[in-house]
Amino acid sequence: MKKLTLISFHEKKDQLLQSIQALQRFEVVDLPSSDLGELDISPHEIDNLEDLIKKYETQIDHTQRALAFLQPHLPKESLIKKLQEAKQELSLEELEDEIQKFSPRDLVSFFLDKEHELEKIQEEQKRLYDEEAFLFNWKKLDFFPADLLKMEKVTGRVGTVPQHVQNEYINNLKNNEMLYVEEIYQNKDEHGVSLFFDRRDEEMVKQILNESHFDHLTETFKSKPSDELKAVQDRIAELKQQKKTIYQELNHMKDQEWQLMLTEEYYEAKLQRERSKLFLVDEKHLFVMEGWLETEKVPEIKDALKSIIDEDSYALTVEDVLEDDYDKVPVVLNNNDYVAPFETITSMYNLPKYNEIDPTPFLAPFYLVFFGMMAADLGYGLLLFVATLVSLKMFNFDPKMQKNMKFFHLLSYPTMIWGILYGTFFGAELPFVLLSTTDDVITILILSVVFGIVQIFFGLGLKAHLQLKYQNKAGAVSDGFGWIGIFTGLVILLLGNLILDSELMANIGAIIAVSSAVIIIIASTMGADNKALGFGLGFYNLYNITGYIGDIVSYTRLMALGVSSASIALAFNMIIGFIPTWGRFTVGILLFIALHAINIGLTMLSAYVHGARLIFVEFFGKFYEGGGKALAPLKASEKHIQLKNKQNIKRDGGI
Repeated sequence: MKKLTLISFHEKKDQLLQSIQALQRFEVVDLPSSDLGELDISPHEIDNLEDLIKKYETQIDHTQRALAFLQPHLPKESLIKKLQEAKQELSLEELEDEIQKFSPRDLVSFFLDKEHELEKIQEEQKRLYDEEAFLFNWKKLDFFPADLLKMEKVTGRVGTVPQHVQNEYINNLKNNEMLYVEEIYQNKDEHGVSLFFDRRDEEMVKQILNESHFDHLTETFKSKPSDELKAVQDRIAELKQQKKTIYQELNHMKDQEWQLMLTEEYYEAKLQRERSKLFLVDEKHLFVMEGWLETEKVPEIKDALKSIIDEDSYALTVEDVLEDDYDKVPVVLNNNDYVAPFETITSMYNLPKYNEIDPTPFLAPFYLVFFGMMAADLGYGLLLFVATLVSLKMFNFDPKMQKNMKFFHLLSYPTMIWGILYGTFFGAELPFVLLSTTDDVITILILSVVFGIVQIFFGLGLKAHLQLKYQNKAGAVSDGFGWIGIFTGLVILLLGNLILDSELMANIGAIIAVSSAVIIIIASTMGADNKALGFGLGFYNLYNITGYIGDIVSYTRLMALGVSSASIALAFNMIIGFIPTWGRFTVGILLFIALHAINIGLTMLSAYVHGARLIFVEFFGKFYEGGGKALAPLKASEKHIQLKNKQNIKRDGGI
């Protein structure tokens, strides 16, 4: 990684930022003005920049909203077809050229207006449906209720009476001699009625209606209910047709969807460049930019700068990373195609610091062995192999998904290899079995512990190597070589006592282990400024042997998960075996697929999680700290397009 400082004129700022964004590897860092002394920066300019950023954020939000509105109305594409389509490659220049072919503002406004129009239609429909339900109850009322109020001697009312126990309220009205009651409808909540009575009894009737909780609706109707109902239904049909017309119009706007996608990419690119300006330091005529760039990319940025502005219009300095900057320098992991997929495991834990070793190449072989040992089925491995291989060949994934797919493809190989060693194929026993998950459990357990010891030894070796690299010889002995000696001695001791029955070998192992422990105490003492404190720390360091024992025991999960997966698969096959012969080739096949699908999911998940745990705790704990931050370059979002790597930036323009 290199630290770059760029100084140029304000009028060149947008061009330079576009060129840097095209590289997609340059991280612009905040450069406080205090680092360069007092510079003349106008608060008004800062406010204008923040307003511009808010403007672009609003435009992006509106574009995304328009896109989210349009897409559900477009013809549905199959998931397979979507995965097969590759993103179109465009440069920033080509993106701008495409945007010039239409008006992004008008395009977005069109869809937001359509969305608002549909919302208004839906609101009116909801109101009309409620009104329709109300009028539908009264459709048998064959006169205009307001006419009741115009009669001279007899008058009437239209309204509802709530339901009550034993129909008390409605019966009070029906049994009253002053009223003539006609029931229009009845439901679980109320009775709809029309009432007729003598005008001279209006005051007494009013009291009776109040006692029966009569709700007056006489003046609610604007005309005859059946006529109102027809008008409402006609309006509902009209609104449905309007919606249908809009949906049909949206259904043929695939080109406009692409334009919206380009608009979002365009505004995102603009937004990122404007945000990066907040990190720059401005003076009246010049600006200063600082950032990080990978060493191999430095020639590219030099060539890009030369292609857009004259050499006397800017100054670029390239500096090596200083030790004081180690905590600030971003990290980019750089591994080959076979190791790079395992960078996801490292990232899950923590990226290495700039001056720290990348553990990915060291964890990859162990993770492969551990995953395969826990998944361990030839059939499951073949299925994973075929599924990932077909996906990689047929589909165009984004880079992150592509890396994940390669990761699981690589894991299929050890799964098949261990499946052959265990002699299992979808739980069925192969004709050849090197390690039986039922008869050789102890052997598999010992093998798991051996793998654990090897990984611990490797981790301690890396710790010793790193301590020597940092010129800490005492630390290399106390934290690395000393523990390797202790475990080597213990292994020899166990071999002499339990397997080879050799007293001499056992004594040699004991001497090596004790000597190594003494060496750890001496190294801790020599490495400390306070010798007495160092001597005590040496003894305390030896107490960590209990933690190492726990680490070694953790590796027994390699046996446990591998055996349990095989046992569950075998049990599923036994269940299917209980089905009569005629059923095994019908429901038995479906049951086989369902049960093994469950076991595959659980097995792969367990192997993935526990494999990572063994790496994080038992392996990384010996030599790796982490704490680095990923490179966050100025780049395009690449949500809908793929940005071209090589671009010819215009000399007299830019987005």
